[in-house]
Amino acid sequence: MAEVDDDALPANVKLMDCLSELDNLLNLHISQARRDGITGDDLVERIFELFGDAAQIDAPIETWIKKQLPKASPGTPGKQYQADPKKTKYRKTQNAGSSNFASLIKCNGVLMGGDKVGHFFQLGYRIYHRQNGRNPTFAREVIEDHSIAAWRAYKNYDLQHIPLILDFGAKRILHRKLGLTAPPKFMQKEWNHEKEMGSFGIRVTGVYSPADIAANNAGAKFYAALAKLKGGKISLASYIDRSWNESVNCNKYSTSVGTQVWENLLLHRDWVFQMDTPAHDRKINAKCKITKNGNTFDAALIILDKPTDGKLSLSPVFKKTIKGLIEGVTLNGSWSYEGESGQMTITSSRECWIKGTWGTGTSDRGGGSCLLFM
Repeated sequence: MAEVDDDALPANVKLMDCLSELDNLLNLHISQARRDGITGDDLVERIFELFGDAAQIDAPIETWIKKQLPKASPGTPGKQYQADPKKTKYRKTQNAGSSNFASLIKCNGVLMGGDKVGHFFQLGYRIYHRQNGRNPTFAREVIEDHSIAAWRAYKNYDLQHIPLILDFGAKRILHRKLGLTAPPKFMQKEWNHEKEMGSFGIRVTGVYSPADIAANNAGAKFYAALAKLKGGKISLASYIDRSWNESVNCNKYSTSVGTQVWENLLLHRDWVFQMDTPAHDRKINAKCKITKNGNTFDAALIILDKPTDGKLSLSPVFKKTIKGLIEGVTLNGSWSYEGESGQMTITSSRECWIKGTWGTGTSDRGGGSCLLFM
């Protein structure tokens, strides 16, 4: 499990930017390669081997981040933070027991999982070559896909299909090596999507990360620039932006993971509820203590740290993509406050921002806007 965002960073943990460390490491190896007479695509290969060539789950740069950057903890600033999965939005999901949770880092001012740097060097390399009509990692990609398929068959007690899955993978590799098959036309968008639906996302973690894809694409641009680099230094600052942050470029989830993630977010985060009138007057501004009651979420409204007679009672309806992935939630239900009551409907645009409308009586419209945020 390698999907983390600033939701996993406690308020009392301070992260310092690690861009200079990553840049220094990168340029050190580029300088050494130049002294060895290595340039162009040979330089691309050297940097990939050192930073992105993943024999295990983590790319080498991810392991370096975990082992070499100073660790942050409550009261002690650092340059990486290792979150406990059981205290993140992934508690009670298939990922909660993972020992492969990425370190959280800040790089070029952007909070992200260290796995994004791994994607940059690992999958960016694959895209770079595919853009140029090559596919040097074909065998590895086949092994990744067929290993996952075999593992799923094992978990489903479908043991008789495991040899067939592995045999088919071996034949794909052999046929490509013998020239009996050729790479199909490379469609970058579709390729990224397949990776997130497959061995780098949904099939393994239940998480589809557009932030991973942003890092993949940036990595391809980096390798293209690296191949043309004649001298001087290169900085990751040219490639990193907020699209690498999963709180900004939000995830999509398999049904089992997504329903639990949203339950965790609602129950274990500090929410604020605001209700405005059409004239933009603030009718309610309250903290929320959310509890689960059967299939609904009840929120007691607290103002100035004191309970009020206000309450929300909301039922979730999950927004799904055409592939059936959960990409958000709509909460429908009732509100009451100081003797008034009505209905409301709010829909998420991000995991920290759920906005909609309220009304009185049986209507959820006409009263104004309302917002649940953290």
